[in-house]
Amino acid sequence: MLNETQLKHLDLFGFVILKNIFTPKELEILRSEFEIACKNNELKQGPYDNTYRYMNMLGKDTPFYASLIEDPRFYKPITQWFGDKSFGFEIHSYRYVNDTRWHYNDGSPNIYGYGAKYQFPLYEPVTAQTGALRFLPGSHKDPWQSELRQWWPFEDFKTQEKHNTSQAAMEIIDSIPYYPAECELGDAVLFDLRIMHSTWGGGIDRNVSCISYFHYPESPEEFDTMKKIIPSHWGRKDRWDQEEFDYFFSNPNKSPIRQKWINSYKELLALSSNT
Repeated sequence: MLNETQLKHLDLFGFVILKNIFTPKELEILRSEFEIACKNNELKQGPYDNTYRYMNMLGKDTPFYASLIEDPRFYKPITQWFGDKSFGFEIHSYRYVNDTRWHYNDGSPNIYGYGAKYQFPLYEPVTAQTGALRFLPGSHKDPWQSELRQWWPFEDFKTQEKHNTSQAAMEIIDSIPYYPAECELGDAVLFDLRIMHSTWGGGIDRNVSCISYFHYPESPEEFDTMKKIIPSHWGRKDRWDQEEFDYFFSNPNKSPIRQKWINSYKELLALSSNT
């Protein structure tokens, strides 16, 4: 559970670093399952060739990873922050190879569709110069986010494709003031998906994992936005990670938490279908 200071930090600044959330033994299990996921990925996409890869960790081959999204250490802080109806949607592991330009992850062209994410390193600590997340504190809220997005380094990925991969977009990363979410092994950073963030200086095959949740909409604007987001997550049969997603949400162990999330997905998809 988060204390009052941590909750205030999240509200005001949009992120908080959680120390020693994993034990050394748990890190060993995570690495073992990460290696399994990497092997499965290579069977599908070919041998690793120093390019960006990502894997869904909700499947039957990665049971410890899949359990984390319902683990009270991760889920309870989300309900403290965003309410009891918040629901999980993914656990991914990554093999990063480049810096990451400034962006946000709310999944829509406004601040009304949002959630939270934990990110943690697997093999090496991360610093400001070796791939730690860099945040613009407070940029998860308007009017500042909207003001930032008027300047091209912070424009939406979807609307300004020409800048996403440009040399200028990458070169400017390190010149913008930031707070580095430096993590030792066992630490994780929890952040609002709307906050502007980037990474810098990480090497090829930088291994990190993420656990992500959605905030259940409350206002009319939030419902309108989430109705656009949900169809890309629920009810599809063409997902790149269809097998893992379907297995997890088949709820094989009859988890009451997971069933509540399934019900939330169905409620929101029904609203989407009725518009």
